[in-house]
Amino acid sequence: MQWGSLAGALSWPVLAAGQSGAERRSGPETVENRIRPGLEGTGFQAGSLRILPTVAFGVVATDDLYARRVPRVSDIGADFAPAVTVQSQWDRHALTLRADGLFERYARHGAEGTDRYGTGLATRIDIGRDTHLNLDAAIDRRIEARGTTGDTLFGVKPIAFRQVSLGGSVEQAVGATRLAFDLRFDRFHYFNRQDGATTIVLSQRDYQAVAGGAKIICPISSAVAVSVALKLNATRYPHENPAEATRRSHGYAVMAGLAFGQDRLIQGTVALGYLHQRFTSRLYPTIAGLAYDINLRWHVTPLTTLSLAADKTIQRSPIIDVAGIELQQFSLGAAHELLRTLILRPSVSYTVNRFRGGSRKDHYASAGLSATWQAAPHVQVEGALRHALGRTNADIAKPREYDQNRATITLKYVF
Repeated sequence: MQWGSLAGALSWPVLAAGQSGAERRSGPETVENRIRPGLEGTGFQAGSLRILPTVAFGVVATDDLYARRVPRVSDIGADFAPAVTVQSQWDRHALTLRADGLFERYARHGAEGTDRYGTGLATRIDIGRDTHLNLDAAIDRRIEARGTTGDTLFGVKPIAFRQVSLGGSVEQAVGATRLAFDLRFDRFHYFNRQDGATTIVLSQRDYQAVAGGAKIICPISSAVAVSVALKLNATRYPHENPAEATRRSHGYAVMAGLAFGQDRLIQGTVALGYLHQRFTSRLYPTIAGLAYDINLRWHVTPLTTLSLAADKTIQRSPIIDVAGIELQQFSLGAAHELLRTLILRPSVSYTVNRFRGGSRKDHYASAGLSATWQAAPHVQVEGALRHALGRTNADIAKPREYDQNRATITLKYVF
Protein backbone atom coordinates (compact mmCIF):
# COMPACT_ATOMS: atom_id res chain seq x y z
CA MET A 1 0.00 0.00 0.00
CA GLN A 2 1.49 3.36 -1.04
CA TRP A 3 0.48 5.78 1.72
CA GLY A 4 2.90 8.36 0.35
CA SER A 5 0.48 8.99 -2.50
CA LEU A 6 -2.22 9.94 0.00
CA ALA A 7 -0.09 12.29 2.03
CA GLY A 8 1.11 13.67 -1.29
CA ALA A 9 -2.28 15.26 -1.86
CA LEU A 10 -0.57 18.40 -0.57
CA SER A 11 2.08 18.34 -3.27
CA TRP A 12 1.99 19.14 -6.98
CA PRO A 13 -0.07 16.67 -9.06
CA VAL A 14 2.25 16.85 -12.08
CA LEU A 15 4.75 14.63 -10.27
CA ALA A 16 2.33 11.77 -10.78
CA ALA A 17 2.62 12.24 -14.54
CA GLY A 18 6.07 10.73 -14.44
CA GLN A 19 4.95 7.29 -13.35
CA SER A 20 6.57 4.34 -15.03
CA GLY A 21 4.58 1.45 -16.37
CA ALA A 22 5.28 -0.57 -13.22
CA GLU A 23 4.10 2.27 -10.99
CA ARG A 24 0.94 2.72 -13.03
CA ARG A 25 0.13 -0.95 -12.41
CA SER A 26 0.90 -0.88 -8.66
CA GLY A 27 -2.85 -1.19 -7.96
CA PRO A 28 -5.61 -3.03 -9.81
CA GLU A 29 -5.61 -2.88 -13.60
CA THR A 30 -8.11 -0.24 -14.74
CA VAL A 31 -9.26 1.33 -17.97
CA GLU A 32 -7.14 4.42 -17.25
CA ASN A 33 -3.85 2.79 -16.17
CA ARG A 34 -3.78 -0.17 -18.51
CA ILE A 35 -0.54 -0.34 -20.49
CA ARG A 36 -1.10 -0.70 -24.24
CA PRO A 37 2.24 -1.79 -25.73
CA GLY A 38 3.03 -0.41 -29.14
CA LEU A 39 0.34 2.28 -28.98
CA GLU A 40 1.52 4.70 -26.31
CA GLY A 41 4.17 7.36 -26.73
CA THR A 42 7.56 6.71 -25.18
CA GLY A 43 9.17 10.13 -25.63
CA PHE A 44 12.91 10.69 -25.89
CA GLN A 45 15.70 9.83 -23.49
CA ALA A 46 18.38 12.44 -22.71
CA GLY A 47 20.68 10.92 -20.13
CA SER A 48 18.63 10.47 -16.97
CA LEU A 49 15.81 12.66 -18.27
CA ARG A 50 12.75 11.54 -20.21
CA ILE A 51 11.24 14.10 -22.61
CA LEU A 52 7.56 13.67 -23.52
CA PRO A 53 6.29 16.10 -26.18
CA THR A 54 2.72 16.16 -27.52
CA VAL A 55 1.02 18.28 -30.14
CA ALA A 56 -2.71 18.54 -30.84
CA PHE A 57 -4.86 20.21 -33.51
CA GLY A 58 -8.57 20.63 -32.92
CA VAL A 59 -11.77 21.91 -34.51
CA VAL A 60 -14.62 23.32 -32.42
CA ALA A 61 -18.21 24.26 -33.23
CA THR A 62 -20.62 26.03 -30.87
CA ASP A 63 -24.11 27.50 -31.13
CA ASP A 64 -23.51 30.06 -28.34
CA LEU A 65 -20.01 31.45 -28.57
CA TYR A 66 -20.46 34.14 -25.89
CA ALA A 67 -22.41 31.89 -23.48
CA ARG A 68 -25.12 34.56 -23.24
CA ARG A 69 -28.84 34.74 -23.85
CA VAL A 70 -28.41 37.89 -25.98
CA PRO A 71 -26.73 38.05 -28.42
CA ARG A 72 -26.62 34.37 -29.22
CA VAL A 73 -24.14 33.68 -32.02
CA SER A 74 -22.67 30.50 -33.47
CA ASP A 75 -19.18 29.99 -34.84
CA ILE A 76 -16.55 27.43 -35.70
CA GLY A 77 -12.93 27.58 -34.73
CA ALA A 78 -9.62 25.79 -34.50
CA ASP A 79 -7.07 25.32 -31.77
CA PHE A 80 -3.43 24.29 -31.45
CA ALA A 81 -2.11 22.77 -28.21
CA PRO A 82 1.59 21.94 -27.91
CA ALA A 83 3.00 20.58 -24.65
CA VAL A 84 6.18 19.04 -23.33
CA THR A 85 6.98 17.33 -20.04
CA VAL A 86 10.48 16.48 -18.82
CA GLN A 87 10.77 13.81 -16.11
CA SER A 88 13.77 12.61 -14.18
CA GLN A 89 14.55 8.91 -14.04
CA TRP A 90 16.64 9.01 -10.88
CA ASP A 91 16.71 6.37 -8.14
CA ARG A 92 16.36 9.09 -5.51
CA HIS A 93 14.71 12.50 -5.76
CA ALA A 94 12.47 13.54 -8.65
CA LEU A 95 12.14 16.49 -11.02
CA THR A 96 9.35 17.35 -13.42
CA LEU A 97 9.30 20.30 -15.84
CA ARG A 98 6.38 21.20 -18.05
CA ALA A 99 5.41 23.79 -20.65
CA ASP A 100 2.11 23.93 -22.50
CA GLY A 101 -0.09 26.19 -24.56
CA LEU A 102 -3.56 26.43 -26.04
CA PHE A 103 -4.15 28.84 -28.93
CA GLU A 104 -7.72 29.26 -30.21
CA ARG A 105 -9.05 31.13 -33.22
CA TYR A 106 -12.61 31.57 -34.59
CA ALA A 107 -13.78 32.02 -38.15
CA ARG A 108 -16.26 34.91 -37.81
CA HIS A 109 -15.48 36.43 -34.41
CA GLY A 110 -11.76 37.03 -34.41
CA ALA A 111 -11.78 38.93 -31.11
CA GLU A 112 -12.75 35.71 -29.32
CA GLY A 113 -9.41 34.12 -30.17
CA THR A 114 -7.33 33.49 -27.06
CA ASP A 115 -3.77 32.51 -26.14
CA ARG A 116 -3.08 30.47 -23.01
CA TYR A 117 0.34 29.19 -22.05
CA GLY A 118 2.46 28.44 -19.03
CA THR A 119 5.41 26.65 -17.54
CA GLY A 120 6.21 25.08 -14.21
CA LEU A 121 8.49 22.78 -12.30
CA ALA A 122 8.14 20.42 -9.37
CA THR A 123 10.76 18.56 -7.41
CA ARG A 124 10.82 15.95 -4.67
CA ILE A 125 13.90 15.84 -2.48
CA ASP A 126 14.35 12.61 -0.54
CA ILE A 127 15.95 13.89 2.64
CA GLY A 128 15.79 10.43 4.17
CA ARG A 129 13.97 7.16 3.74
CA ASP A 130 10.94 8.54 5.60
CA THR A 131 11.29 12.27 4.92
CA HIS A 132 10.51 14.04 1.65
CA LEU A 133 10.48 17.71 0.66
CA ASN A 134 8.28 18.78 -2.26
CA LEU A 135 8.70 22.14 -3.99
CA ASP A 136 6.86 23.58 -6.98
CA ALA A 137 6.58 26.81 -8.95
CA ALA A 138 4.46 27.77 -11.94
CA ILE A 139 3.53 30.79 -14.01
CA ASP A 140 0.57 30.62 -16.39
CA ARG A 141 -1.42 32.94 -18.61
CA ARG A 142 -5.08 31.96 -18.40
CA ILE A 143 -8.50 33.16 -19.59
CA GLU A 144 -11.81 33.72 -17.80
CA ALA A 145 -13.82 31.39 -20.02
CA ARG A 146 -17.09 32.61 -21.48
CA GLY A 147 -20.03 31.71 -19.29
CA THR A 148 -18.06 31.52 -16.04
CA THR A 149 -18.38 33.78 -13.01
CA GLY A 150 -15.20 35.64 -13.94
CA ASP A 151 -16.49 36.50 -17.43
CA THR A 152 -17.93 39.95 -16.68
CA LEU A 153 -17.04 41.92 -19.84
CA PHE A 154 -18.91 41.74 -23.14
CA GLY A 155 -17.91 43.42 -26.39
CA VAL A 156 -14.16 43.08 -25.75
CA LYS A 157 -11.73 40.18 -25.82
CA PRO A 158 -12.10 37.56 -23.05
CA ILE A 159 -10.47 38.61 -19.78
CA ALA A 160 -6.91 37.35 -19.36
CA PHE A 161 -4.86 36.98 -16.21
CA ARG A 162 -1.47 35.71 -15.08
CA GLN A 163 -1.26 33.27 -12.18
CA VAL A 164 1.97 32.76 -10.25
CA SER A 165 2.06 29.82 -7.82
CA LEU A 166 4.75 28.84 -5.34
CA GLY A 167 4.42 25.95 -2.94
CA GLY A 168 6.16 23.43 -0.79
CA SER A 169 5.39 20.57 1.54
CA VAL A 170 7.23 18.23 3.89
CA GLU A 171 6.13 14.62 4.28
CA GLN A 172 7.32 12.56 7.24
CA ALA A 173 6.64 8.93 8.07
CA VAL A 174 6.42 7.95 11.75
CA GLY A 175 5.99 4.21 11.67
CA ALA A 176 2.90 3.55 9.57
CA THR A 177 1.58 7.08 10.13
CA ARG A 178 2.19 9.88 7.64
CA LEU A 179 2.49 13.57 8.51
CA ALA A 180 2.42 16.35 5.92
CA PHE A 181 2.89 20.12 6.25
CA ASP A 182 2.41 22.52 3.36
CA LEU A 183 2.61 26.21 2.48
CA ARG A 184 1.39 27.86 -0.75
CA PHE A 185 1.30 31.34 -2.29
CA ASP A 186 -0.85 32.29 -5.30
CA ARG A 187 -0.96 35.62 -7.10
CA PHE A 188 -3.44 36.59 -9.83
CA HIS A 189 -2.74 39.62 -12.00
CA TYR A 190 -5.40 40.76 -14.49
CA PHE A 191 -4.57 42.48 -17.77
CA ASN A 192 -6.43 45.63 -18.82
CA ARG A 193 -8.76 45.46 -21.80
CA GLN A 194 -9.38 47.97 -24.60
CA ASP A 195 -12.88 48.95 -25.70
CA GLY A 196 -12.15 51.17 -28.66
CA ALA A 197 -10.22 54.14 -27.28
CA THR A 198 -11.24 53.34 -23.70
CA THR A 199 -9.01 51.35 -21.37
CA ILE A 200 -10.87 49.09 -18.95
CA VAL A 201 -8.70 48.87 -15.84
CA LEU A 202 -8.91 45.46 -14.17
CA SER A 203 -6.24 45.86 -11.49
CA GLN A 204 -8.86 45.82 -8.72
CA ARG A 205 -9.38 42.14 -9.55
CA ASP A 206 -5.76 41.33 -8.66
CA TYR A 207 -5.70 38.81 -5.85
CA GLN A 208 -3.18 37.21 -3.51
CA ALA A 209 -3.58 34.27 -1.18
CA VAL A 210 -1.35 32.47 1.30
CA ALA A 211 -2.43 29.07 2.62
CA GLY A 212 -0.78 26.52 4.84
CA GLY A 213 -1.74 23.49 6.80
CA ALA A 214 -1.01 20.13 8.30
CA LYS A 215 -2.36 16.66 7.62
CA ILE A 216 -2.04 13.33 9.40
CA ILE A 217 -2.88 9.97 7.84
CA CYS A 218 -3.09 6.89 10.04
CA PRO A 219 -3.78 3.42 8.55
CA ILE A 220 -6.56 1.38 10.13
CA SER A 221 -6.20 -1.54 7.73
CA SER A 222 -4.01 -2.60 4.82
CA ALA A 223 -5.89 -0.32 2.42
CA VAL A 224 -7.86 2.24 4.48
CA ALA A 225 -6.60 5.17 6.55
CA VAL A 226 -8.09 7.88 8.72
CA SER A 227 -7.03 11.44 7.82
CA VAL A 228 -7.28 14.71 9.75
CA ALA A 229 -6.29 18.04 8.22
CA LEU A 230 -6.13 21.71 9.23
CA LYS A 231 -5.86 24.49 6.65
CA LEU A 232 -5.29 28.20 7.30
CA ASN A 233 -5.48 31.00 4.73
CA ALA A 234 -5.25 34.77 4.32
CA THR A 235 -6.37 36.62 1.17
CA ARG A 236 -6.21 40.20 -0.09
CA TYR A 237 -6.85 42.34 -3.17
CA PRO A 238 -3.68 44.50 -3.38
CA HIS A 239 -5.13 47.24 -5.62
CA GLU A 240 -8.39 47.95 -3.87
CA ASN A 241 -9.89 51.43 -3.86
CA PRO A 242 -9.14 52.75 -0.33
CA ALA A 243 -12.47 54.60 -0.35
CA GLU A 244 -14.37 51.29 -0.61
CA ALA A 245 -14.82 48.48 1.89
CA THR A 246 -11.85 46.12 1.89
CA ARG A 247 -12.39 42.56 0.71
CA ARG A 248 -9.54 41.06 2.71
CA SER A 249 -10.26 37.90 4.66
CA HIS A 250 -8.73 35.07 6.63
CA GLY A 251 -10.04 31.69 7.60
CA TYR A 252 -9.52 28.05 8.34
CA ALA A 253 -10.92 24.62 7.58
CA VAL A 254 -10.78 21.47 9.70
CA MET A 255 -11.41 18.20 7.87
CA ALA A 256 -11.54 14.53 8.87
CA GLY A 257 -12.21 11.52 6.71
CA LEU A 258 -11.11 8.28 5.13
CA ALA A 259 -8.48 7.61 2.48
CA PHE A 260 -8.60 4.49 0.33
CA GLY A 261 -5.30 3.14 -0.99
CA GLN A 262 -4.14 2.13 -4.43
CA ASP A 263 -4.68 -1.62 -4.05
CA ARG A 264 -8.46 -1.34 -3.66
CA LEU A 265 -11.23 -1.34 -6.23
CA ILE A 266 -12.37 1.91 -4.57
CA GLN A 267 -9.72 4.63 -4.41
CA GLY A 268 -9.72 8.22 -3.21
CA THR A 269 -10.79 10.25 -0.19
CA VAL A 270 -13.95 11.26 1.66
CA ALA A 271 -13.66 14.12 4.15
CA LEU A 272 -16.12 16.23 6.13
CA GLY A 273 -15.45 19.18 8.38
CA TYR A 274 -16.00 22.82 9.16
CA LEU A 275 -14.87 25.96 7.35
CA HIS A 276 -14.82 29.53 8.60
CA GLN A 277 -13.91 32.59 6.52
CA ARG A 278 -14.05 36.02 8.15
CA PHE A 279 -13.89 39.25 6.14
CA THR A 280 -12.16 42.33 7.52
CA SER A 281 -15.06 44.59 6.59
CA ARG A 282 -18.29 44.12 8.52
CA LEU A 283 -20.19 44.77 5.30
CA TYR A 284 -19.44 41.20 4.25
CA PRO A 285 -20.93 38.35 6.31
CA THR A 286 -18.71 35.57 7.60
CA ILE A 287 -18.89 32.28 5.69
CA ALA A 288 -19.09 29.36 8.11
CA GLY A 289 -20.53 25.88 8.13
CA LEU A 290 -20.18 22.37 6.80
CA ALA A 291 -17.26 21.64 4.50
CA TYR A 292 -16.77 18.53 2.41
CA ASP A 293 -14.27 17.12 -0.06
CA ILE A 294 -15.09 13.87 -1.86
CA ASN A 295 -13.01 12.34 -4.62
CA LEU A 296 -13.70 8.67 -5.32
CA ARG A 297 -12.99 6.23 -8.15
CA TRP A 298 -14.74 2.85 -8.27
CA HIS A 299 -13.16 0.34 -10.64
CA VAL A 300 -16.28 -1.68 -11.39
CA THR A 301 -14.40 -3.95 -13.79
CA PRO A 302 -11.02 -3.71 -15.54
CA LEU A 303 -12.97 -2.08 -18.40
CA THR A 304 -15.12 0.40 -16.43
CA THR A 305 -14.36 3.06 -13.82
CA LEU A 306 -16.87 5.40 -12.17
CA SER A 307 -15.77 8.66 -10.54
CA LEU A 308 -17.51 10.96 -8.06
CA ALA A 309 -16.29 14.37 -6.90
CA ALA A 310 -17.85 17.02 -4.65
CA ASP A 311 -16.40 19.88 -2.65
CA LYS A 312 -17.20 23.19 -0.99
CA THR A 313 -14.63 25.99 -1.13
CA ILE A 314 -14.28 29.78 -0.93
CA GLN A 315 -13.22 31.45 -4.19
CA ARG A 316 -11.92 34.89 -5.13
CA SER A 317 -14.42 37.37 -6.52
CA PRO A 318 -14.22 39.07 -9.95
CA ILE A 319 -16.78 41.70 -8.88
CA ILE A 320 -15.62 44.77 -6.95
CA ASP A 321 -18.44 44.84 -4.36
CA VAL A 322 -18.39 41.09 -3.71
CA ALA A 323 -15.83 39.89 -1.17
CA GLY A 324 -15.88 36.20 -2.03
CA ILE A 325 -17.88 33.34 -3.49
CA GLU A 326 -18.96 30.17 -1.73
CA LEU A 327 -18.53 27.50 -4.38
CA GLN A 328 -20.11 24.03 -4.30
CA GLN A 329 -19.24 21.59 -7.09
CA PHE A 330 -20.54 18.12 -7.89
CA SER A 331 -19.55 15.83 -10.75
CA LEU A 332 -20.09 12.24 -11.83
CA GLY A 333 -18.17 10.55 -14.61
CA ALA A 334 -17.25 7.23 -16.10
CA ALA A 335 -14.59 5.71 -18.34
CA HIS A 336 -15.40 2.58 -20.32
CA GLU A 337 -13.16 0.73 -22.74
CA LEU A 338 -15.50 -0.28 -25.52
CA LEU A 339 -12.73 -1.69 -27.65
CA ARG A 340 -9.03 -2.11 -26.98
CA THR A 341 -8.38 1.24 -28.63
CA LEU A 342 -11.57 3.18 -27.79
CA ILE A 343 -12.47 4.72 -24.41
CA LEU A 344 -15.83 6.43 -23.79
CA ARG A 345 -16.20 9.04 -21.04
CA PRO A 346 -19.70 10.32 -20.15
CA SER A 347 -19.92 13.03 -17.47
CA VAL A 348 -22.34 15.36 -15.69
CA SER A 349 -21.64 18.29 -13.36
CA TYR A 350 -23.49 20.84 -11.24
CA THR A 351 -22.11 23.99 -9.58
CA VAL A 352 -23.64 26.56 -7.21
CA ASN A 353 -22.03 29.97 -6.59
CA ARG A 354 -23.26 32.04 -3.62
CA PHE A 355 -21.98 35.62 -3.65
CA ARG A 356 -20.90 37.27 -0.37
CA GLY A 357 -21.86 40.92 -0.62
CA GLY A 358 -25.41 40.38 -1.86
CA SER A 359 -28.01 37.65 -2.34
CA ARG A 360 -26.96 36.59 -5.83
CA LYS A 361 -26.78 32.88 -6.56
CA ASP A 362 -25.61 31.35 -9.86
CA HIS A 363 -26.22 27.78 -11.00
CA TYR A 364 -24.28 25.93 -13.70
CA ALA A 365 -24.83 22.43 -15.08
CA SER A 366 -23.34 20.39 -17.90
CA ALA A 367 -23.59 16.98 -19.50
CA GLY A 368 -21.25 15.53 -22.06
CA LEU A 369 -19.75 12.55 -23.79
CA SER A 370 -16.18 12.27 -25.01
CA ALA A 371 -14.27 9.48 -26.71
CA THR A 372 -10.57 8.77 -27.19
CA TRP A 373 -9.55 6.51 -30.05
CA GLN A 374 -5.98 5.22 -30.25
CA ALA A 375 -6.02 5.32 -34.02
CA ALA A 376 -2.39 4.25 -34.54
CA PRO A 377 0.85 4.13 -32.58
CA HIS A 378 1.38 7.61 -31.07
CA VAL A 379 -1.83 8.95 -32.68
CA GLN A 380 -5.03 9.72 -30.76
CA VAL A 381 -8.33 11.09 -32.02
CA GLU A 382 -10.48 12.74 -29.35
CA GLY A 383 -14.07 13.83 -29.84
CA ALA A 384 -16.49 15.47 -27.41
CA LEU A 385 -20.09 16.70 -27.27
CA ARG A 386 -21.17 18.93 -24.36
CA HIS A 387 -24.29 20.80 -23.32
CA ALA A 388 -23.92 23.48 -20.65
CA LEU A 389 -26.31 25.94 -19.06
CA GLY A 390 -26.11 28.84 -16.63
CA ARG A 391 -28.86 30.38 -14.49
CA THR A 392 -28.95 33.21 -11.92
CA ASN A 393 -31.41 34.79 -9.51
CA ALA A 394 -29.96 38.28 -10.08
CA ASP A 395 -32.01 40.39 -12.49
CA ILE A 396 -28.95 42.38 -13.58
CA ALA A 397 -27.25 39.16 -14.69
CA LYS A 398 -30.23 37.60 -16.51
CA PRO A 399 -28.78 38.42 -19.97
CA ARG A 400 -25.82 36.18 -19.02
CA GLU A 401 -28.00 33.08 -18.69
CA TYR A 402 -27.24 30.60 -21.44
CA ASP A 403 -27.80 27.20 -23.01
CA GLN A 404 -24.72 26.22 -24.98
CA ASN A 405 -23.90 23.25 -27.17
CA ARG A 406 -20.30 22.57 -28.11
CA ALA A 407 -18.64 19.89 -30.25
CA THR A 408 -14.90 19.31 -30.66
CA ILE A 409 -12.68 16.88 -32.49
CA THR A 410 -8.92 16.78 -31.89
CA LEU A 411 -6.03 14.98 -33.51
CA LYS A 412 -3.21 14.43 -31.02
CA TYR A 413 0.30 13.09 -31.61
CA VAL A 414 2.18 11.71 -28.61
CA PHE A 415 5.89 11.31 -29.33
